[in-house]
Amino acid sequence: MMARAFTPEAWRARAQRRLPKPIFDFIDGGSGDEEAVRRNRRVFDDVRFVPQVLKAPVERSIGVHFLGDSWKAPIGVSPMGLGNLAWPGTDRGVIGAVGDAGLAYSLSMAGSIPMATAQELMTGKLWFQLYLGEDFSVLMRLMQGARDAGVEVLMLTVDAAWPGLRLRDRANGFGQPLWHHPASLLSHLLHPRWSLTTLLRGIPSMVNLLNVDERLVGAEATRLFMASMVRAKLNFETLQRIRDQWQGLIIVKGVLDVDDAVKLKSTGVDGVVVSNHGGRQLGSVVTALEVLPGIRHAVGSDWPLLFDSGVRTGEDVARALALGADFVLLGRPWLFSSAADGPDVGPAVLARRLADELDNTMAQIGCRSVQELRGRAIISSRGAA
Repeated sequence: MMARAFTPEAWRARAQRRLPKPIFDFIDGGSGDEEAVRRNRRVFDDVRFVPQVLKAPVERSIGVHFLGDSWKAPIGVSPMGLGNLAWPGTDRGVIGAVGDAGLAYSLSMAGSIPMATAQELMTGKLWFQLYLGEDFSVLMRLMQGARDAGVEVLMLTVDAAWPGLRLRDRANGFGQPLWHHPASLLSHLLHPRWSLTTLLRGIPSMVNLLNVDERLVGAEATRLFMASMVRAKLNFETLQRIRDQWQGLIIVKGVLDVDDAVKLKSTGVDGVVVSNHGGRQLGSVVTALEVLPGIRHAVGSDWPLLFDSGVRTGEDVARALALGADFVLLGRPWLFSSAADGPDVGPAVLARRLADELDNTMAQIGCRSVQELRGRAIISSRGAA
């Protein structure tokens, strides 16, 4: 019997076999023709390291101090809504895995686990992510809940003010009653383990948001939530209002424009996540990796920059760090690892692999610390960056 492979491609393939098609497509898909999702991956292939040789073997450390905390590696989990769709218990499994590994976890306001529970499960400090809706009082209640849970880092996502055109979700009728879409219903019936386990454990919901917004109930909750985001006043004045209300750190997620990054720095936020939302908002959007060096140059060498979009391996983490990131987040791989091998196994294996691959990359090119990675990669002429 062949040994089970624990690689991003193998996890994705096993997840596709184990999940109903609408669920897999929701996790895997992007906007439009999904070219942005594919380009997010291809751009990493154009980033190459230049090793230094004839050095004595060096002791290495992949640990960092970032946003007021010490982490065993500059790696974390991107905020993801309804994570338990990947498999019942996924949110708990991922939080436990990254907490044990000394990595970071950012809980989405649309996540399927309560803030207080997530903080209890985390070994380190929990980060909490917010979308902005039309009712600022809902945002205030969420921030108060975050304070009560001991959250010190707030991550405000600003690149999803309008729903992405996710064609796979539309074709599958994602979020609509299954009996309206016979093919999707059949796919659920053909994947009884996921379907029955989900029914027994409870269909995932946006528990933190539902607790503070009584208007979001039943099957209409997701649609109403998206409509509220479209009507939100997402501008710098609102950001300043949030800054005035939140005493902890604020990280703004979804930044791709150099001028935006510079202006955000001047407003007093504490850093940004360079991200194109994993290609889920616009098919023709620029990749986050190709704009990362320019943003780093514009904001200076010391201002906190996080990165996500397209990261799959520890070597990818090293590439993003070399091009200017301080910390790197991943999304889909955590969900696929849980769907493929269960929430108690897959995420823990992934956490170890990412750290081992980052350490191996540093060993191969002669870096003793994560800080020494900065500037150690070049981008081939074929690359868009």
